[in-house]
Amino acid sequence: MLKRILIAYSSKPPIVRYLKSAFARAGIDTECVLAEQNTLFDRLVIHPTNKWAHNLRILPKSKNLFEDHPLAHKNYRSTLLQQAIHHFDPDLVLLIRGLGFRAWALEEAKTKFAWWTEKEERVNEALQELHEFDWYFFMSSSCVEAARSAGYSNVSYLSHAVDSNFFRHIPEINKELDFCFVGRWSEKRQSYMDAALDITNNAVIYGGIWLKKNWYRPKFRKVIKGKYIDGEPLVELYNKSKIVINISNWGLGEGKNRSGMNMRVFEVPATGSFLLTDESREMDSVVTLGEHVGTFTGLDEFRSKLKYYLSHDPERERIARQGMEQVRVVNSYDRLVSIMIDTYNKRVFGKSCG
Repeated sequence: MLKRILIAYSSKPPIVRYLKSAFARAGIDTECVLAEQNTLFDRLVIHPTNKWAHNLRILPKSKNLFEDHPLAHKNYRSTLLQQAIHHFDPDLVLLIRGLGFRAWALEEAKTKFAWWTEKEERVNEALQELHEFDWYFFMSSSCVEAARSAGYSNVSYLSHAVDSNFFRHIPEINKELDFCFVGRWSEKRQSYMDAALDITNNAVIYGGIWLKKNWYRPKFRKVIKGKYIDGEPLVELYNKSKIVINISNWGLGEGKNRSGMNMRVFEVPATGSFLLTDESREMDSVVTLGEHVGTFTGLDEFRSKLKYYLSHDPERERIARQGMEQVRVVNSYDRLVSIMIDTYNKRVFGKSCG
């Protein structure tokens, strides 16, 4: 029986916080190792030295100086994980993948699960370590297919989820913004925001590099409000936006050829706000397109859909309301945790908890 779980990931996005609450509701004691914990020596010496060595092409970006130094970030967070396993003695260690850990950090773990929440383009990184884990979840079905093609059977698909106690509708907040967008700048996202701001400038953008790339453009300077937003301010932003735009920054191809869904697909509808998002092959398993969210497959369709839904309030609000009801039931963290517990029971004891 699963009694103690140790989760390792960064604090942002706060997946660890949501999982810890859900595991607590399931009666499971949970400890966490936050992967961004670091040393002054790494921040002030190792990281700047490697950055300069890479920029000056003294060292290829695949290599790092001080690779084996105990105060290098990867080694330091691996030591913290190793110590937590030793002291907490968990039944299960769950690594949410993205940031790496050394294999030696997991030597004392009784059972090891991983959850790959990175883009499908990086699947080869997961395949290189998959043999070290008892089970490996992927948020992308294409990654599951790649792993099975490589001969692995200890893999399955697991999408993101939403904590609907946190991401919620706040009825006293008015829809004062036509749209908002939250996410780091990219060339792809720039083209979509150019198109959106040609339709309306009653908008807000949050994300890294946006101001740097658009400092000379007044219409962008007006709407860019910061590099990062999270917590209650993010929930309030979604609530005050008629449309929340989601443009994924990964994926091989467009529309149903792209695999994986980010957290906004679940969190935005949970607030009762209308989500206008690019599609992916897994989306039909979570929401009905046009009934729970609005979707687009390219820049031209994005323009027409944004104009349409801004001018059709009753239809937009109906879809938003139906989307809220859908994701709150189908994709809770309690459901996600029950899948992990069931997988643990099958893997360790050969039986289902159901």
